[in-house]
Amino acid sequence: MLEESSKIEEMLTLIKRIMSLIKQSFESDLKKMDVTESQILVMRVLNHYGDMKVSDISRKLDLSNSMVSGIIDRLVEKKIVERKRSEKDRRIVMISLAEEYRQPVRKHLNAFAQKMRRVLSTTTEEDLDFILEGLEKLRTILEESQKSEERGQN
Repeated sequence: MLEESSKIEEMLTLIKRIMSLIKQSFESDLKKMDVTESQILVMRVLNHYGDMKVSDISRKLDLSNSMVSGIIDRLVEKKIVERKRSEKDRRIVMISLAEEYRQPVRKHLNAFAQKMRRVLSTTTEEDLDFILEGLEKLRTILEESQKSEERGQN
């Protein structure tokens, strides 16, 4: 049991370190755009999927509607995103990247993706598959555990 506990601690430490390293890679891009990590995540979703409702963004990011609304409020203040009423149903508010930010956001997100590709280019295809398989397994285990807790089984 002690060995298992030690492995879990080591795994959690590694995850934290990996997230820190990714964040550090993002830092210069964040500073250039004067945005937070959370704001970048919302911008990334909007860049990838186009105009969306707050609830849809929340679902994609697995965050609460109120948290995403707060992030969007700050992006609206910076004029990076806009709220627009749907043409079809005026009750629906769509969130979109402001026209003048679409290209810069795409550029920064592509630059970060390119940086990650460059970093990972030294890794073999087999190693990448192994990493992805491990991460997918961890996600599945955590999701199953969460479902069990929601059903009151843990």
